[in-house]
Amino acid sequence: MSQTKRILKHSVAAVTIIVITVMLEILVFNKNAIMHSEYTSRYRQKEAGTEGFATRKYGDRKASIIVLKHQYVNKMSLEFDSENDFSYTIELTSNNKFDKEIKRTINDKSYEKLSCTHVNIGKKVTKIKIIYPKEVTLKQIKINNNFSYNWIRILFVMFTLGIIYIILTCRRIVAEHIEYVFLIASVSLGLIMVIALPENLQSWDEHIHFNRAYMYSYNDTVEYSKSAWMLKTLSVPVVDTLEDKYAVQSLLDYYDSHGDTVKEVDKDSNFISYSGRAYILQAFSLWFARETGMRFSSGLIMARMLNLFMYIIIMFLAIKHARHGKRILTLIGMLPTSIFIASSFSYDAYVTAFLTLGFVFIVNEFTDTESKINWKRIAVAVIAICVGSFAKAVYVPLLLFLCFLPNKKFENVKQGVLFKVSVIIVFLVMMSTFVLPALSNATSGTDSGGDKRGGDTSVTRQLTSVVTHPVEYTELLVETIVRTAPDYILGYQNKTFFAYLKGDSGVWFYMCLIVMVFVALTEGTMERYLPLKRKEKIALAAVVACVICLIWTALYLDFTPVGLNKINGVQPRYYIPLLLPISILIENGRIRCHRVSEFRYNQVVTMSAVLVLAGMIYQYILEPCCF
Repeated sequence: MSQTKRILKHSVAAVTIIVITVMLEILVFNKNAIMHSEYTSRYRQKEAGTEGFATRKYGDRKASIIVLKHQYVNKMSLEFDSENDFSYTIELTSNNKFDKEIKRTINDKSYEKLSCTHVNIGKKVTKIKIIYPKEVTLKQIKINNNFSYNWIRILFVMFTLGIIYIILTCRRIVAEHIEYVFLIASVSLGLIMVIALPENLQSWDEHIHFNRAYMYSYNDTVEYSKSAWMLKTLSVPVVDTLEDKYAVQSLLDYYDSHGDTVKEVDKDSNFISYSGRAYILQAFSLWFARETGMRFSSGLIMARMLNLFMYIIIMFLAIKHARHGKRILTLIGMLPTSIFIASSFSYDAYVTAFLTLGFVFIVNEFTDTESKINWKRIAVAVIAICVGSFAKAVYVPLLLFLCFLPNKKFENVKQGVLFKVSVIIVFLVMMSTFVLPALSNATSGTDSGGDKRGGDTSVTRQLTSVVTHPVEYTELLVETIVRTAPDYILGYQNKTFFAYLKGDSGVWFYMCLIVMVFVALTEGTMERYLPLKRKEKIALAAVVACVICLIWTALYLDFTPVGLNKINGVQPRYYIPLLLPISILIENGRIRCHRVSEFRYNQVVTMSAVLVLAGMIYQYILEPCCF
């Protein structure tokens, strides 16, 4: 096909996608405004000779009631008069197709900081009952069925259709450069996630990660605006509609630009710790937004966006340079949980990306059996794993896999021995960053470490307990790892899980799991590189087991009450950096995909990844937070 025809084809496709998106927004998402006519109705409390809602006592609370004539209600907004935040309940009464009366209950919360609260109804109702505290006054109820464009939803549909079009038609990119499909899909859908995520932080310990990035964005004295303090203390109103999202953004912007400094904290040092360097891009975004007068909410979005871009670029490089495992890397990189973490305030995405890049270059050495060791590749591998381990040193044993490179990779025996000794020295130096302080404190009797959120936790006392009871701790560790392995490796919580926004253990998860297992078992037969030998797989299994033991031990020392016969704090997402090594372990080269081209195989992989990611974003972020 000529260049002119190709440009024309893609131009027609782009126009078609835009038209389809607009038609879907009108005919599907706004169909009720067309079918049931547009309206906006406002109600105040009924008085003599006036229309409105009736209010009466309802036990120890109050209830306000509106009676409608089986009317379709798209949204409802409530304006309360209260000096405190409070929870309230909405009871909706409607008739089903058999004219039987049914009831539905919605629980929501009203915030003193917001002028009103919005609720999505989306059905025909005959009666609305709002139950709220007796000391609160309901000033106004507004219900509507208006036509409205949702630009976040429009972009989501447009981007998703565009990615599907690329996968279906761009044969060369899909077959030969799967990393570009990853790049396009991750950037497009990741941006939607960044924009759509609610301002009330929803990822794991996100308020802690935000606070660290915020502190690094200042020099000597950290000045907390009211907006920053609300994020730090998790007091930002919960977002569950697009209107609430806009209202919270405006609230944060107003408090940041008009409010006084809530608190000032003097920093002991401007030195950024090794673990804190994962926050540099996020801290830069918050600093840049503050110095240039950007809106506070825009600074939050930019911080999340740069974190996402960092993750995507590093993973893109890993997929691009991988000489084995491009498809499984694409699936791991596009896991909904991975993109969600990268779109939030967190250092986990930084850890996963750099560890994956480093391990890819290690695997490249094993697959490149015909040439001597590539020192540039080794340097990238060591540096990437060390950088990724700055925040979580428990992953640094991945470096030890280099010690099992075949002897024929070296010029002579002496070079091989020096190389392996050097790797072990780097490993010990990295491990010492968190082992030596704990051992030093334990030796001197200094009580330090532990969960800052409280509880009887102490790294020093816990380490003493472990050393005193080595057999008992070994039994606990092994039993815990074996018992949790199925869920932590194959379960949904490190694949299709969005922390406090919940996750999917049904269709999306099984679709993701089946494709990942299928690719892990068959990818070796689609490439020209041989899988690892048995002794190398045993070595890799030992390295993975070492990392897993360190993960559980680190959390036992830091987050578990001293002497408890249980390990607290370990979450399945900590296994994400290990999914590539584990997938290499189960690869056997015997299960073949006969008569399947590279294009079709990659098409299945990328289409599955995109559908799972898009489906998760729509179901667990857009619908509950942005409709």
